[in-house]
Amino acid sequence: MSMPPEIQAIQFIGFVLSVTFHIVLLFLIWTKATKQFGSYKILMASFSIFSIFYAFVEIVTQPIMHISGTGLMLYTSFSIFSKEMLDGRKVFRLLIPVVFLGLVMFLDICWFGEPTDFKSEYLRESLKKLYNEDSFKVGQIAAVFYTHSPSGSLQIFWKECIGMLVVWIILFFSISSIIYFAVSTFRTVYHHTKLRKSKKNCEIHRQLFHTLIVQSIIPTFILFLPTGFLLTLPFFDVKEVGRVANAPGFGACLYPALDALTAIIMIKDFRHAFFCEFLEKVYVQDF
Repeated sequence: MSMPPEIQAIQFIGFVLSVTFHIVLLFLIWTKATKQFGSYKILMASFSIFSIFYAFVEIVTQPIMHISGTGLMLYTSFSIFSKEMLDGRKVFRLLIPVVFLGLVMFLDICWFGEPTDFKSEYLRESLKKLYNEDSFKVGQIAAVFYTHSPSGSLQIFWKECIGMLVVWIILFFSISSIIYFAVSTFRTVYHHTKLRKSKKNCEIHRQLFHTLIVQSIIPTFILFLPTGFLLTLPFFDVKEVGRVANAPGFGACLYPALDALTAIIMIKDFRHAFFCEFLEKVYVQDF
């Protein structure tokens, strides 16, 4: 696949940074996370492991998004179509809605995004012009939402429209969940801060809360909002979007690295270990 070099560079940089920062974070969780973290360290570790796996999937598939007119295509050369919740193994219950929504998204995209000769032909010229790719040969999911006949009549493809509506609902649910749990976490932390006398516990909770806030803001602005905006463009028959359509892909490449870096920087024990111990050892070895 003749991928544009700037996109390939960003994906490679995102992969290297993601794997590096999450390995460092896993090491810090293992060696520096105190008992005050509780089962939250299990959640952090599981997210880091999933993020490393995701980074490998991203660099192997190297997806490209293309939008032209009323059609869109995501293609790749990889051609495959509460406290009780954080108590021990119960922490994995948090993954149930993630797996469920992922399954719904997968089935939905398989339903409306199945490649057809019509979709490939509709996007053939623009894809060839922008990426020098043959739309009939690349692995893809694609959709065309409506067309205008030579007589001027409008032909709407309802399956694609309904399928995209489901995608928007999942995006809305994701953003709403971030807001809801951020508010709930704030109330819980504020309540326990007033009840507990241990300054150390209060400080740990404050750091974890601030970390969660930043980790919630990052995907909202570099993933969910750009993706939602770009997915609306085909309904307005935007002719030339260009490589800007890959903005959510850039965010997806860099998000795992930013997520891990946020925890490393904002949690005091991790920050001290990383900057004062790890980097100091690297500096001494170099000289």
